[in-house]
Amino acid sequence: MNTILIQAFLGLQSFTFWTVVLLGACIGSFLNVCILRLPEGTFFKNTRSVCPSCGALIPIYFNIPVISFLILRGKGNCCGTKISWQYPAVEMLTAIIFGLLYFRFPFSGWSLESGTFELATFIRWSHAAIFISLMLVMSLIDAKLMIIPDVLSLGMLVLSPIIAWVHPDLTLQGSLIGALAGGGLLYFVAWTYWFFRKQYGMGFGDVKLLAAIGGWLGWQSIFPTLFLGSIVGSIIGISAMLISPKANWQTKIPFGPYLALGAVTYLIWGSEFLFMFSGGQ
Repeated sequence: MNTILIQAFLGLQSFTFWTVVLLGACIGSFLNVCILRLPEGTFFKNTRSVCPSCGALIPIYFNIPVISFLILRGKGNCCGTKISWQYPAVEMLTAIIFGLLYFRFPFSGWSLESGTFELATFIRWSHAAIFISLMLVMSLIDAKLMIIPDVLSLGMLVLSPIIAWVHPDLTLQGSLIGALAGGGLLYFVAWTYWFFRKQYGMGFGDVKLLAAIGGWLGWQSIFPTLFLGSIVGSIIGISAMLISPKANWQTKIPFGPYLALGAVTYLIWGSEFLFMFSGGQ
């Protein structure tokens, strides 16, 4: 415990830590753009940030992550329309995630004599940061609109061989099997449900998402992702039925956020998860 506290204390005083936190806030601002524009197909419509209500250009000094929201008191400077809390929430969450990932993958350190930089650990950190950012975007879009944009899920799938080639812990074979197993397993489940019920019980966006997860994390991630995602999704679904009188067994809920949660959990604690389910062997 003392060692962990010392590492955390040193990390909080590290220039690298605060750099990745700041980077996370900036990336979070970009993720908000993706969440808003990708479903609308307007990602390349404006090169500058615009007000979603009146379309006015947002000055750079009013586009600072989190801080601008606080300065403007949650209202647009151009038209006075309330700004969604999603914007600062995503920016803060991404900053926190990037900072926490630095504790999990401390790629840079320092001492009185010299500094250190571990390339392999930096690649692990970058991979985790990009993966979680993509999961966050797809989860929020799916939660709001019940869709997962193909440009993200299929884009991840296409990039899987490159990720496997660069990552020190992944193999091309493991990535390929993961993509085939993830997509194939959920496709079989969806097809079986349709065969017996003559209706779709699962969107094919989820199929492509799990295939992308398998491609980026390897075939070992498929079972933990499905297991954790199904458990959390079941708990949320049953809770919704108990709380809301309008909810029932036919109520559709997005499965993408729960798959993403399972995948992120495996990414961070995968070795511990596999150790537990192997009986400590």
